[in-house]
Amino acid sequence: MKLYGPLNSGAAAGVAGSATANASSTIKLHGRVQGIYVKYNDSPPAATTDVTIKTVGTSAAPPSYNLLVLTDAATSGWFYPRVQVHTTAGAAIAAEYTPLLIADNVNVTIAQANAADNVDVWILLDDYSTEQ
Repeated sequence: MKLYGPLNSGAAAGVAGSATANASSTIKLHGRVQGIYVKYNDSPPAATTDVTIKTVGTSAAPPSYNLLVLTDAATSGWFYPRVQVHTTAGAAIAAEYTPLLIADNVNVTIAQANAADNVDVWILLDDYSTEQ
């Protein structure tokens, strides 16, 4: 396992409760996402702050998809996102989940925060490799 990060969202700009910022990784990450640590910096309002961590969807990667979305939160911690497993016919298998797979750059967005708020993100990957 390897830990990639921190990837900082950048300092949010705008008025209190609606400031936003985003930044993307400079390298592609490849592997299974085992966990994501989000550290809130400054004093983002817990009642409104949203954080979205997603793939960028750059060609020739698949379209962008969310790895983790935190809504109205400001408590730092580890998160373990999973996706539902499906049969070969596309039917969801009840209560069966697997780690997300990634082969793309990652974008971190903070929204509905106060000016200067930002987040740092670390992604714990299995089978980690990077491309420049």
